[in-house]
Amino acid sequence: MNIGIDVRGLSQSKTGIPITIEEVLKRINNSENRKHKYYLYSNKDIKIDFKLNDNIIIRKEEKPLGTFWLYYKLPKTLEEDKIDVFWGTQHCLPKRNKYTKNIKFVLTIHDLAIKKLKTVGSFKNTIIQKLFVRRSLKHANKIIAVSKATEKDIIDLYRIPAEKIKVIYNGTSAGKELNISEEEENAIQEKFDIKENPYLFFVSTIEPRKNIETLIMAFDYIKRKEPSNLKLIIAGGLGWKYQKVLELKEKSEYKEDIIMPGYISKEEKKYLYEHTECFVYPSLYEGFGLPILEAMANKALVVTSFISSIPEVGGNAAFYYDGVLNYGELGNKILEVIHLSEEEKADKINQGLEQVKKFTWEKCTKEILEILNRRS
Repeated sequence: MNIGIDVRGLSQSKTGIPITIEEVLKRINNSENRKHKYYLYSNKDIKIDFKLNDNIIIRKEEKPLGTFWLYYKLPKTLEEDKIDVFWGTQHCLPKRNKYTKNIKFVLTIHDLAIKKLKTVGSFKNTIIQKLFVRRSLKHANKIIAVSKATEKDIIDLYRIPAEKIKVIYNGTSAGKELNISEEEENAIQEKFDIKENPYLFFVSTIEPRKNIETLIMAFDYIKRKEPSNLKLIIAGGLGWKYQKVLELKEKSEYKEDIIMPGYISKEEKKYLYEHTECFVYPSLYEGFGLPILEAMANKALVVTSFISSIPEVGGNAAFYYDGVLNYGELGNKILEVIHLSEEEKADKINQGLEQVKKFTWEKCTKEILEILNRRS
């Protein structure tokens, strides 16, 4: 069987969707089962740090406007490659026409944030969603939702029958793959000025959906209520409409204690998870919420919002606050966590490690391949 996969995400920085594609592809590549051929389609160079086996073939067409290329131009290439099954990993499938009429289409929906929250998507992504998501859902033979919350959104917003959808959770390998030397630890402490200073930690793309403004206001609230040398590290690349976050940081009375380093390395992220007072993730909406699992896998206490898919991922191992925009509630919950006894903290960390075991890339890949390896 010939299986096509949209791997355009692998040309981007490794967050969210690109992480999922890479982790699944790694396990396909490591499989001893080589009876299927996998064709990886992208309009840009992809970035992977492992050698692909002979049954995995890259097909790159240097084209702008990746989604339009995939929808309008890729169908003919799929026929030429005799593709039996195509996996759309980024909410979009190729056009259903004479070239693709006999191809089984599988579509993954990671989230419907743009549809749910009208003010959180860029103009470009909003247009793409309007043009392609509904028709892709219609023409998919099988839809993968990364959480039950996302499954519910697909059903409610697009009237897709439940039997067409399969929930397959993402996984995490965080906490397993890195060992950090003492020299690296010292460099990280110095870079972030945390050798003797406790800190709160957040990492994700800086964009409205992540609700970082509420986090900054909660930090100010904490510093006023209990003056200390506590710092706030907000890591991640600048996404869409990030300006308000930067403006609020500059207006903060405690701006010198708010550190925004941009992208951070895997080693830095691991260290910051492991040593934070707590990882704070006050997101307005998540299709899944991978950073929550990453934090728990690295023995961080997690404070987060009780919304969309987050309770599915966090389970009883996370601390939830009321009112996603209520910075006072968030601040008080953070203080509650900081003031827990060492025994209470250890108990919650162990709950987090048990929670993480429910979500593995091995299980995720196995369930995806069960769908892809069937012709119907």
